Amino acid sequence: MLEILDNTLDDKMTKIIKKIYKKALKLEHSNPCKIETVLSFVSSEEIKQLNKQTRDIDEVTDVLSFPNLNNVFNARINKKTYPQDINPLSGRVVLGDIVINLNRAEEQAGDYGHSLNREICYLFLHGLLHLLGYDHIDEMDKNLMRGEEELILSKFNLKRS
Repeated sequence: MLEILDNTLDDKMTKIIKKIYKKALKLEHSNPCKIETVLSFVSSEEIKQLNKQTRDIDEVTDVLSFPNLNNVFNARINKKTYPQDINPLSGRVVLGDIVINLNRAEEQAGDYGHSLNREICYLFLHGLLHLLGYDHIDEMDKNLMRGEEELILSKFNLKRS
């Protein structure tokens, strides 16, 4: 289940984000109904503060991910594999949180010449893949992550312009 806080998206975009969530988790062989993730939208100042507090980087960024699970890359996420990470209220495995800077998303959409909706979907998916253990530290990891991003976004006709 994806919970969206501070939702400034219209209903159409909310539905697309939730479909991307389901598609990404299914591709990772996990049941999206048994996993919970929180998505929030914040300003540049708020994300700068979060970045400073959590990563000791005093800069504005576009998206931050806060994973709850360890060793999730290529792992099935379920109650059996992560019994210590179950929310007792919902009964779901807590994957983590994603925070998107809407100000930066608007800027980047203009810079890259595509829609704000495409940029928000990309940032969300990028953050979600981080929660699923993907990274872009070296070139091989970066190519793997970019491949997954493009594969999933293309299913929603959200390819790069």
